[in-house]
Amino acid sequence: MFSAIQTIIDREVDLTIPATDLTPRADLYALGLTSFGAIRLLVAIERAFKVELPREMLKRETAASIAAIVTAIQAAKPAPAPTVGMRLAA
Repeated sequence: MFSAIQTIIDREVDLTIPATDLTPRADLYALGLTSFGAIRLLVAIERAFKVELPREMLKRETAASIAAIVTAIQAAKPAPAPTVGMRLAA
């Protein structure tokens, strides 16, 4: 899971060091993560791990480190399955 998160970080945000050099508790904000980057990162995490983060976890602390992201993924619930071919009643 750690390496998958590192890959997502490298793809989604621009930090001062490569994600492969990060320790689990490295402060991503101190390394250049912005509020917008945190949103991009959390959305990418939800997609990659097919989870939906609870609303109360959508805060700065959740994206502060890889360890915090792992905790959030473990607390998340599976994302709802997409509804394909549904028709709206007329």
